[in-house]
Amino acid sequence: MIKNRPLGHIGLGTNDIEATVNWYIDVLGFKLIGDFFSPVGEPIKFVQSGDIIYEIFQPVGGAAAPGKIDHFCFASEDIEADYQYCVEQGYTFEEEGIQELPTVWEKGARYFKIMSPSGESVEFCQIL
Repeated sequence: MIKNRPLGHIGLGTNDIEATVNWYIDVLGFKLIGDFFSPVGEPIKFVQSGDIIYEIFQPVGGAAAPGKIDHFCFASEDIEADYQYCVEQGYTFEEEGIQELPTVWEKGARYFKIMSPSGESVEFCQIL
């Protein structure tokens, strides 16, 4: 069951990660809590204010829609079980299988994304 999960973060794509992160810090008072690169070299930064966490990323090749929310992420404590549940329910996946980001946080993260009926991307992520 994937109901009633705490919000993990909100993903925000940008074409200028430094300017975007600095704006959230300088203007809104967010704090930088994570500074990483994806396995393909995309910069990823996490900023936080209270319970709100943004994952700000800059895709290689400019695939992001700047300033638009890319996805909502909910925390998972058992990514395998959550994925299997979504498969059994017949949800549409953004990508097949559970994805891995070994370069974030201390031990990496595993995630998958499903699509809502109106097309927004909803991620479930387990920080390892």
